[in-house]
Amino acid sequence: MKYYNKTAALALCMLISLSAAFPSATVFAEGESSAVSDTNETSDDETGTETDETEELTSGDFKYIIDEDGNAHITACSSTDAEIDVPESFDGVPVTEIDTNAFLDCKSKKITIHSNIVYISADNPFAPCLTLEEIIVDEDSEHYAAVDGVLYSKDMKSILNYPSSKKGESFTIPDGVEEIGTAALSDTLLKEINIPDSVNTLNRHCFSFNPNLISIDMGGTSIAEIPIMAFVGCDVLTDVIFSDATESIGLAAFMNCKSLAEVTLPPQLRQVGQNAFMDTAMKRIVIPDTVQTIGYSAFGYDENENAVEGFTIVGSNDSAASRYAKDTDSEYDYYNDFNFMNRELYEKQVAYEALNAKPFGDFEYAVIDGEGYITNCTSIEDTVNVPAEMDGVSITAVYYGAFQSCGAANIVLPETVKKIGEDAFSEYVESITIPGGCTLIEGDEPFLRCSSLKYITVTDGSGEYSSKDGVLYNKDRSRLIAYPQACENKEFTVPDTVKELAPSSFCYNEHLQKVKLTAVETIGDYAFEGCPALIEAKLPKTLKSVGQNAFLGCTEMKSIRVYGEVEYIGDYAFGYNYDEELAADIQNNMASYAMSGESVVMPYSVMEGFKMYVEKDSMAMQYAEACGIKTVTDTVAVGSKNVDKTFMYVVLGAVAAVILAAAGIITGKGISRKKKAKAAAVRKAKAAEKRAESSKKIKEENSDES
Repeated sequence: MKYYNKTAALALCMLISLSAAFPSATVFAEGESSAVSDTNETSDDETGTETDETEELTSGDFKYIIDEDGNAHITACSSTDAEIDVPESFDGVPVTEIDTNAFLDCKSKKITIHSNIVYISADNPFAPCLTLEEIIVDEDSEHYAAVDGVLYSKDMKSILNYPSSKKGESFTIPDGVEEIGTAALSDTLLKEINIPDSVNTLNRHCFSFNPNLISIDMGGTSIAEIPIMAFVGCDVLTDVIFSDATESIGLAAFMNCKSLAEVTLPPQLRQVGQNAFMDTAMKRIVIPDTVQTIGYSAFGYDENENAVEGFTIVGSNDSAASRYAKDTDSEYDYYNDFNFMNRELYEKQVAYEALNAKPFGDFEYAVIDGEGYITNCTSIEDTVNVPAEMDGVSITAVYYGAFQSCGAANIVLPETVKKIGEDAFSEYVESITIPGGCTLIEGDEPFLRCSSLKYITVTDGSGEYSSKDGVLYNKDRSRLIAYPQACENKEFTVPDTVKELAPSSFCYNEHLQKVKLTAVETIGDYAFEGCPALIEAKLPKTLKSVGQNAFLGCTEMKSIRVYGEVEYIGDYAFGYNYDEELAADIQNNMASYAMSGESVVMPYSVMEGFKMYVEKDSMAMQYAEACGIKTVTDTVAVGSKNVDKTFMYVVLGAVAAVILAAAGIITGKGISRKKKAKAAAVRKAKAAEKRAESSKKIKEENSDES
C-alpha cells in the first residue's frame, strides 16, 4: 500500500478552499499517483489554451491573448457590473474562447455569452462567481446552450455550470445529461439535487462546498468513479447512495462532510483514495471485500488528522479492510490502530441489536418467530443451569454468542432447547451439557472459541446429537463434530463408526499427541489445525478426502502416510506452518503480489524436514510434489514405522528360509526317530519270534523225553 507524507496531507487540507477558487489548480498530496488523480482533467492541448508565453492585452474590463489563429481568449475580467456581456471581439479580433481564470474576481449576477464562443475551459471559469444567478447563451451558438440560467453543452449531454446564487432549493438535472462538469454544481443554495440515470461521468469538485445539500442519490446511474473532492465540504450531507457500478472513490471525495455518519459503500468498489472520508461523523465503516487499496487517512480521522476514538473497521479477515485497521509506516508517521470486526460478526451484532431483548435475572431473552431464545448470560456462578422458562416464555433456542459474556465453567442447557446458535459459548466454559432433544447446532465450527472446553455431554433423547467420553458426535456417530480443545488425553482412537471429521473438529488442542482414524473417509477443513503436540496421525485406507489446512501448524509431526485411495487434498493440508517472515513480506509488498497475479497469498511455508509416505502416481504424491514436500515411495507401515518394501521382502525371505530350515531339521529328526523306532520294533519282533521258537523247541524236547 502506498502512503503519503503527513505534512503533504495537512497541506492538502489547507489548500482545498484555494483549489475550489482556482479550479485549474488540482491539488495532490506529495507522491499522489495518476491512479488516483483526476482522470477527467483536460490538457492544454485538448483545451486549446495557449501555453507559450503570449502578450496579454487589455480592452476595457477584459484582458485577453491572441492565439496563433488570430482569435482572442479572455483571460481576466475586472468588471463590477451586475450584468456582463462577453464581447464578440476586441479591436476587430473575434473572441472565441474563455480561459480558466477569466472570471476569477467576478461579482456579477448575470453573464451573457455570444455565439462566437467555441470553447469554454473545462475547468469551469464560472465556478468562482459566487454571486452569479444566471448564464445566458445566444441561441445561435453551435457549442453551448443555457436552460433556465444553467449552462450546458449544445447537445445537452453535459452540465457545465449551475450558478452559485441561483434561487431555489431543488434542482433536477435534465434526463439525457451524461456528464457533470468540473465544479458544475459547486457552492450552490441547493438542498436537493436529483441525478438522472443517464449520468455516467463526474468531474472533480462537481458537488463540492454545497452548504445546504442534505442527500444525494446516484443509485440508478452507471457512475464508475467518484472523482477528487467531488463532495468535499458539504457540511450537512447525511445520506449518500452510490451506484453499484462505482469502483473508485477519489482523493478527499467526502472530506469535511461533517454530518455524514453512515454510508453503504458500493459492492464493486476497488479503491478508496487518501482522505476520502476524513472529518465526517462516521464511527464505523463496512468495507466490501472487493476493495484492494485504501489511501492514507481515508477513514477514521478528524479535521486535524487525529484518529477518531473508537473507530471501527468492518470487513473480512486478511482483506484490505483488516490491513488498513492496523497499518503503520514509521517513515510517514502513520500508525493506524482502529478496532477491526469481522463482517459476519458485525452482521450478527446488528441483528442482535434489533431483537430488543428483555432481562431475566442474569439472562436476557427474546421471542423470535414465536420461539423463546436466550440471547445473553452474565452470570458469574461457576455452574449455570439455564431456566427452561423466562417470564412464561419457553426457552427453545440459544442465540448466537449468548454465553460470550458468561464466565461460568459449566453450562447446563434445559431439555426444552432444540437449537443452539453458532459461537454460543465463551473461552471460559469447560463443560457443556446439551439436551438430548437438540436438533440443530448451527455452524461448521460451533465451539471454535471454546479454548477451555474439556467435556461435552449430550443427554438421552431423540435429537440429532450424541456424546461419548466428552466428545460430540451426530446421533449415529458417523460424524465427529467436536473434540474439546482442552481435553488432556494424549492419545485418541476415532471410533470405527465415524466416517467424517467435521471442520476444525480437533483444532487447537495442545495435548493430543497420537490419533488413529480407524475408518474415516473425510477429514474436514482445519480439522487438526494448530495441534502443536500432535506427533502421529494414522490415516486409514478408507480415507478419500482431506480438507484445506487440515494439519496446518502441527509442528511436531514430521511425516505422514497417505494411501493411494485418497482422491482430494486441499491447500496446505499437510506439512505447512505459519511463516512470520513471509507474512511480513506479504504485508510490505502487497502491491507487488497483486501485480504478479497472486490475489490470495497465504503466509504459510513447508516445514523443514517434513516428508510424506505415498504411493507412486497417487493424489498424495501429486500434492507433495506440487508443494515441494519430500516423498517416500515403496514402503509399508509396520506398526508405527514405515519400512522399505525391498528391504521388507529381503527380511521376509530370510525369515522364511530360517523357518523352512528349522522345519527341515525338525522334520528330519522326526523321520530319524521314526526309523529308529521301526528298526527297534523289527528287532523286538524278531527277538520275540526267536524266543517263541526256542520255547517251542524246548517244549518238544521235554515231550519226547516223557
